[in-house]
Amino acid sequence: MHSSVAEYLRKHREFFVEHPELLSDLKIPHPTGPAVSLVEKQVELLREENRELKARFRELVGIARDNEELARRLHRLTLKLVEAESLDRALAVLYQDLRADFAADRVLLQLFASAVPGVARAEFIGRGAPQRQAFIDALIERRPQCGRLQKHQYKLVFDTDAAEAGGSAVVLPLSGRIWDGVLVIASQDARRYHPEMGIDLLAHVGDVVSLILQPWIAPCIAPSGG
Repeated sequence: MHSSVAEYLRKHREFFVEHPELLSDLKIPHPTGPAVSLVEKQVELLREENRELKARFRELVGIARDNEELARRLHRLTLKLVEAESLDRALAVLYQDLRADFAADRVLLQLFASAVPGVARAEFIGRGAPQRQAFIDALIERRPQCGRLQKHQYKLVFDTDAAEAGGSAVVLPLSGRIWDGVLVIASQDARRYHPEMGIDLLAHVGDVVSLILQPWIAPCIAPSGG
């Protein structure tokens, strides 16, 4: 019987428009008090929906403000990197600014390539380095990843076993001619870096860092035949 009534009302949505007097007569059980009319129930549902929409709007405004500030910081960082007169200076600026302006507990740069002769930096770990597998998804997709670190990534970044939360990070894939790498901005706070961050803005930083590093990458020389 109930299903027949429900089906009838679905097919005749104008029923209560034609019989408005029934709205106040209908009573609906309320889990926290006496029965309420259908109109009161609809009003309460609309109020709840409105509260949820307002909360979501405030959340989106907060994200927009955060991304606006992120854009300003990334712009300043880009200018500093471009103006750096040496590789050592560029990397010093990169590490310093990411820790200071992005609240990073750890910044890890790993380049799966060899450096040109005369450059001795620990960031160059070779084309076949096993660490590459830890960030293979970001390298394949060539898009920044934001969110919680996996346990094996956490151990690699912080040189210790993962805490229960696992930490969070921004993983920026780097690439150039015949090489790739990652720049990891990490926090032990699992909520610090999240997918709502400005991914396109972060991708810009990865592009800038890749361009700055390119001149210091040793070319891959194919073995001579014989």
